Amino acid sequence: MTDIETQPASFTRGLFARAIHDDLVFPYPAPLDERSPEEAKVIRRIERDLKEMAAAGLIDAARSDEEETVREETIRALAERGILGLSIPQEYGGLGLSATGYAHVLGLVATLDASLGVLVGVHCGLGSKALVLFGSAEQKARYLPMLARGETLAAYALTEPETGSDAQNIKTTAECESDGSWRLNGRKIWIGNGHRAGVIATFAQTLVERRGEMVRRPTAFIIRPDMPGFRVVGTFRKMGIRGSTQAELEYKDLRVPAEHTLGDVGKGFGVAVQVLNGGRHSLAAACTSATKHLLDEMTRYAEQRVQFGQPIASFEITQRKLAAVAADAYAADAMLGVLGRLADDPTADQSLEAACCKVFASDLIWRAADETVQIAGGRGFVKPYPYERFLRDARINRIFEGTNEILRLFIALNGIAEPAERLAGNGSALKSPLRNVGLLGGFAAERLMQRIRGTASLDAPLDARLAKHKEKLEKHVGELATATEAVITRHRKAIIEKQMILERLANMAIDLFATACTISRTQRIIETGSETEVEKALALCDLFCVTAGRRFRAVRISLDEEADDDRRRAVAAIVRADRGYGVPSAVLPGV
Repeated sequence: MTDIETQPASFTRGLFARAIHDDLVFPYPAPLDERSPEEAKVIRRIERDLKEMAAAGLIDAARSDEEETVREETIRALAERGILGLSIPQEYGGLGLSATGYAHVLGLVATLDASLGVLVGVHCGLGSKALVLFGSAEQKARYLPMLARGETLAAYALTEPETGSDAQNIKTTAECESDGSWRLNGRKIWIGNGHRAGVIATFAQTLVERRGEMVRRPTAFIIRPDMPGFRVVGTFRKMGIRGSTQAELEYKDLRVPAEHTLGDVGKGFGVAVQVLNGGRHSLAAACTSATKHLLDEMTRYAEQRVQFGQPIASFEITQRKLAAVAADAYAADAMLGVLGRLADDPTADQSLEAACCKVFASDLIWRAADETVQIAGGRGFVKPYPYERFLRDARINRIFEGTNEILRLFIALNGIAEPAERLAGNGSALKSPLRNVGLLGGFAAERLMQRIRGTASLDAPLDARLAKHKEKLEKHVGELATATEAVITRHRKAIIEKQMILERLANMAIDLFATACTISRTQRIIETGSETEVEKALALCDLFCVTAGRRFRAVRISLDEEADDDRRRAVAAIVRADRGYGVPSAVLPGV
């Protein structure tokens, strides 16, 4: 058996090839209380600590928003409670939480204060995590204990002004000196914790030999602000998450000792990808937790606000808003449970599922925040009410950890690779174009040639009340596969440039993954829950599956209407030529 054939299966990738990998989604994972009672106990203690900190004013989202900083006393309080060591193994003084546990705790933090969630997420999930995954024994012993104790913060400096987070094409360079040290030159931008971090994981292009030639490949390094040549250029004022700080960094002949290389020389791309995979998981958890909090706020306000003699919650339009957010939050929660199991399994491939969860949850929290402002009316637009801050804080999530546009291309290009190879020999042609998607594409290329193993049916045992959703899921999986084959046959190698088509395929796959997770979670609740819990779960499951199914069908139909895409391209060409809106005013032309 070849290495390709033994690569781990992916539920989402299989959907494009008419394969349903039941075992990756069913049965639904048991809660942490059953799987890991000790870890669950730690997390419940952290939850109590966070609530106490909020009650004492140590966590205050409104204050951090106004002051545009997280106070040092808050950071110290987090460190004292072990919250800055969430992802650091216990042997280095951390809590050593699983991916599931860490994501859950980050969701709790972000719900109390989105800015604080960013600070903790960068420290634990990016900077410290890079050391945990790729640091040498000496590097871990030197830096992880101090990071776990909160003596300093960690940061993760990948993004650059010219290339964004495309790790393959970063401009920062690292030249090896005669003594084995490195000299770095370049700039990094939007670096969370960058102005106050004492340990920073960063990336630069280094010369390595490949096939007898010297070429530049990214390498990861550990740097500190006390190294000669390091400078914080400045920080940015932002729309939202104002309490967190994003900085611009400059490396000017920055001298980095040889022992501060992180991982192998020339292998920094793999470091960047693996760390960011976990970041998407925790970001999705934060968005989902915050969405549930927003639903609480929406409901509370709608019940209290009386208009025309009755609470606005009694009006059907308000009920539609509440129901839509509740059903989607239920689905997002279900997706997180499945993703957590994949993330905790070192043999599993979670890349596409992490991308699906991030896109789904970050789109969801933006809709929920917008509806919260709408329900609150004028009060939603002004301070001291928190609703406008919810909206501002929510916006960044569709940009963080890979924009949702890039992630949709990542999902679709991964998904179509195997059917393209099977149908027309085009799979190999996708390898190089996938890398043009930047940071995400290279990871896709590494997994590109997986053979799909699975069946076209959902064979897990299900309650009869879920039968209709099972049938629709199977039908829609077949339709996604048929649509995939059709667009590959129609466009062949040019499919990689058809981003509007790829975006639709990704949206179909995201909804199918969400539906499968929702069915699985509901089945578990049916098996283990009370009558009331089952009734609620079925209501939420029914609404989500029906709504997602209708969305799926609308997108599938639009794949057959490529003339509309031609019209969009034509209008976009006009707009670009006119440098904006070029039609004279209907009221007073020429002014």
